[in-house]
Amino acid sequence: MKFMRTPIIETLRKSPFEALKDHADIVCESGKLLTEVFNDLLQNKFENIDERRKNIEELELKADYIKSNIRNHLPKSVKMPVDRGVFLSLLSEIDKVEDIIQDITEWISIREKPIPENLKEDFKQLFEKALESVEYAKKAVEALNLVIESSFSEDEREKTKKIIGQLHKIEHESDLMERALTKKIFAMGESLTAAALFHLSKLVFLLGDIANHAENAGDRVRALVAK
Repeated sequence: MKFMRTPIIETLRKSPFEALKDHADIVCESGKLLTEVFNDLLQNKFENIDERRKNIEELELKADYIKSNIRNHLPKSVKMPVDRGVFLSLLSEIDKVEDIIQDITEWISIREKPIPENLKEDFKQLFEKALESVEYAKKAVEALNLVIESSFSEDEREKTKKIIGQLHKIEHESDLMERALTKKIFAMGESLTAAALFHLSKLVFLLGDIANHAENAGDRVRALVAK
């Protein structure tokens, strides 16, 4: 499976905004692999999870490499069309999404036990909402590039604000799902072991945290285009 369309060396020759887009592309690739991990979990198929975990680790290393090079090649003397600190904060929030994707895969792999049948649909919906937030975070980064290329045209800025508005909506929906599913897990009481209760409730938290950081990334984009 080929994870990156753009070789690392080519990424380093690009502007920091284009390199950020490459970083966001990797996060989306990791999200696709996490989909496979989650589908295996819901179908009680654990034999391929460790291999997929290793693939996500490889992607996380590539994302870290791009992140480090953006930071190292962005000295304070470089003049940017946007606030440098906010741009680096955006990079950090996107990178946190990648880290959480890796954390989720690790968390699933350390306890290969089926999710109770009555919880599977709830987990599926929460996961899909998390993945949607990743996709919209990528759209926000792409929109930022268009704003920069258009010299901050009002049309491109308005399109970007709509994407960020959708990210806020997704995060709110994720929060509601997270609370409802957590309550449902704890309501199962003694039918769950302490280990299962802890594992499932933390998995819910990690899935919800994807949308939190995706929304944070959107807020940073909004600050960058509000010139």
